[in-house]
Formats: sequence, C-alpha cells, structure tokens
Amino acid sequence: MDSKVKLSTFSLILTIIIIGVLLVGTAILYNEGNNKWGIAAAILIILLIFGLLYGPTSISVADKNETVKTFLKRIKLPISKIESVELFQPTMGAIRIFGSGGFMGHWGFFKEGDIGQYTAFYGKSSDCFLVKMKNGDKYVLGCENPSQMVNYIKSQM
Repeated sequence: MDSKVKLSTFSLILTIIIIGVLLVGTAILYNEGNNKWGIAAAILIILLIFGLLYGPTSISVADKNETVKTFLKRIKLPISKIESVELFQPTMGAIRIFGSGGFMGHWGFFKEGDIGQYTAFYGKSSDCFLVKMKNGDKYVLGCENPSQMVNYIKSQM
C-alpha cells in the first residue's frame, strides 16, 4: 500500500515564501556586488538539503516494512517491531526540538505533553497517525488516507 503526503496550505505557502525570499535576497545581494550573497545562498542550499532529506513525500507498506519516503531518503520501520498504530492528531502545543514546523512539511523531533517525544513526518496534522515501536520510539506519520493506512498496518502486524 502506498499513500502520498499532501502538504497543508500553510506548509505550501511557507515553503514557497522561504525559497522565494532567499532566492530574491541572494540575487539582490549578488547584483549589488555585496559579498554577503554567499551567506544567503548557503542558507538556501542548507534548507533545501534538509528539506529534500527529511520532507515526506509518501508512506508505503511493503515487504514487512513501513517506509517513509522523502525526495532523497527512505526511512524504514519494520512491522515486526511496531507495538501499536492508531489515528492521532498533533496539537499546536507540540514543541519542536529540531526540524521543520512547515517548511517542506512537518518533520523532525517534537515533544508533546500527552505522548512525549516523537519523530514526525507529515504534511497536514489532520492526516496523521501514531506508530509506537516496541523499543519505545514514537513516530507521527501522515498521508492522504490515514485510516486506511492504519488498518492496513494493523492487518500486517
């Protein structure tokens, strides 16, 4: 089973604005002969690399693994190591420890009062589910059809 990750309107607008501002800022600094254009270009490149490495594009379940796909990376969660999976909606009260709260999706390490620390890969908070691993790790993942994905993972456990 494979399901795409859809970005929220906020994430999509934020991503476009950040990339646009950094591109325009770099171009303006470069055209003015300001030697600080390299700093703006480096920030843009670093943000794009992290976004391409960790920004989720789809979630799939096959070959006894749940896989989070990004543009440049695959994160595999073995189904045999999953303790439970359930629908979940992260709140605005989640504290971002490291990662993105909207740029190219929501990804990284977060902490929330009711579930503690977790790793997130999702586009919209309304499309999420929580995966608890047997070793205590928690993942909040999101895709277009979370209830079908939860049911399918449960059937594979």
